[in-house]
Amino acid sequence: MKPQWRRFAPAGLYLSLLAALASLGLYIVQRQMTLALQVSLGLIVVGLALFALLDPDRVRQWLTGRQARYGSNALVLSLAFIGIVVVVNYLAVNNPKSWDLTEDKQFTLAPETLNTLNSLPEAVNAQAFYSQRFPRDTAEDLLERFKQNSGGKFGYQFIDPEENPLAAEKAGITQDGTIVLSMGENKQPVRFASEQELTSGLVRLMNPSAKTIYFLTGHGEYNPEDAGDQSYSLVKRTLESKNYTVKVLNLMVENKVPEDAATIVIAGPRQPLAQAEVDLLKQYLQGGGAMIAMLEPLPVTDFGDSPDLLAEYFSTDWSIGLAKDIIVDLNSPQPFAPFAAAYARHSITDSIKNTVTQFPTARSVRASASAGAGVSLVELVLTSQQSWDETSLEGIAEGS
Repeated sequence: MKPQWRRFAPAGLYLSLLAALASLGLYIVQRQMTLALQVSLGLIVVGLALFALLDPDRVRQWLTGRQARYGSNALVLSLAFIGIVVVVNYLAVNNPKSWDLTEDKQFTLAPETLNTLNSLPEAVNAQAFYSQRFPRDTAEDLLERFKQNSGGKFGYQFIDPEENPLAAEKAGITQDGTIVLSMGENKQPVRFASEQELTSGLVRLMNPSAKTIYFLTGHGEYNPEDAGDQSYSLVKRTLESKNYTVKVLNLMVENKVPEDAATIVIAGPRQPLAQAEVDLLKQYLQGGGAMIAMLEPLPVTDFGDSPDLLAEYFSTDWSIGLAKDIIVDLNSPQPFAPFAAAYARHSITDSIKNTVTQFPTARSVRASASAGAGVSLVELVLTSQQSWDETSLEGIAEGS
């Protein structure tokens, strides 16, 4: 090669260096083998080839002389550095992770939301219909957090309903800022981008057929339709947000359990149930029904000398013993509102095992070891060693 051409040889190295930097930047930004990245990689080879053609003596010297050893070390270190950057970026892209460093964890999803995401039976896609006039930062941040915590089962995309009116019409969009959740053939619109609304939408999506929960009435129970101190209106709103239908049931009037009853809740009756009602509930449970019974200690009820027929049924048929006592807990500022000191390992209590719970006016419940075949009894909550069951019911009743 003529000597005058050798002075242009370093330009080939500069070209390769710039192409290498460009390739690294394109890969980090685009994260895929695009045409631009391929061209940049090709320019690296072209630059090195030009240097070798314009100054072959220098190349020969590098390959055979003392500089070859030092040059090869520098090359290896450079390649290692580029390789590490590529591997770290690949791992970061394919295993996204974020940390919430705020004091009140305002960017951390609630345990209920995480449980819902982990329970998704199949992939869910969210179509967020936001026009250019509607702010989307909050919704985008929330949807991204749902995606990162879904194990690959939650994805989303933003659609401008003004630019794509056909998609908006197909989804039945009538309000800007609506998010449509889709899982298989089921769809569920969410009108407001909040964690609670999105989680409720996912629950409704997984349970498209509303189940009916009946609260027993007629005995002074807590009522989901009242607005006073004995109201369970918040319970009703929470259940309805999860796609449950909440109704009340008076067995003495209806004389039957409705066929659509998924669960019957007995929330603190003040008067005892009649034998006819207990028989209806027994028949319902034998047919595969479900029941939640929250029975108050006798001193805070109006049972008097009347027998507790429901408690007797639980004891004889289910081996669940409801003692005629009230729990006293000296660790609590309100002795008749004991704290939970330990929880059993069960799906019901797993989500609250690190949470303090309190149970005003509680009675002791014992699971008998002689439960029948097919019956599994678990004592879910235990009070502390500083608590006891007070059996002097007359003295407590007079003191209250």
